[in-house]
Amino acid sequence: MEDAFSARTKVLRPLQSGTCDAPTPEWLRGDWTVAASRFEGVSFPQSGSYFPRGGFTQTIAGARRGTILAIPNAGAAPKGYARSFATTLGTSSDVTNAAATLKAFWSDATDIRLEQQNDRRTIVNYRAPTVKRGVLPQRIVADRLACVSVEGPDSLVVAERWAQASVVDDADAALTSLSGTYTAWHRYDRVDQGVRETLRVAAFDDSPAADDIRPAAVYDYSFFLRRRAGR
Repeated sequence: MEDAFSARTKVLRPLQSGTCDAPTPEWLRGDWTVAASRFEGVSFPQSGSYFPRGGFTQTIAGARRGTILAIPNAGAAPKGYARSFATTLGTSSDVTNAAATLKAFWSDATDIRLEQQNDRRTIVNYRAPTVKRGVLPQRIVADRLACVSVEGPDSLVVAERWAQASVVDDADAALTSLSGTYTAWHRYDRVDQGVRETLRVAAFDDSPAADDIRPAAVYDYSFFLRRRAGR
């Protein structure tokens, strides 16, 4: 799994199976503040370039806001928002921080509320601007299909595969939905004053017509997490 961060993007593949039932490392548990974040870039392996050609379309996860839990607005690099990690890896995932992350990456999102959360499904309801029809109710329905973790003395790598539908409640067109799948690799390293996180998200075209197994887009990020005072 650690090779996912150094591998050529065109060889990345979806995480197929696995569950995260191990305890979260003691040094990562609790409440944190994202003190810094950096968008490291995006590539499009199906076109062999850094430009959106090939299999990248508006239906690919990350192409529109709210279509990837961990980075609801790919390209933005917010800071100063809260992150938390529970005592087990099964609940220390993107779902734990979905509401805070959505607000941080997309400040226009309002009325954010978690409708349902368990170890496999997350539903986030909110209101936000649409391309053509103004502010409308929207919903994220994300299903975690697989999860795997590898722990070192001062590091942790967690990979999660997601199927996510982003639904817009459009009165003129009934419910419209963008659905996609992606695998997110998180690497956490314990460092002085906090934790350094490296994130790589590979979005795949899983439509019946797709004939290319390479990711349609790969998004890279880095974060620095600082322990919240008194936590």
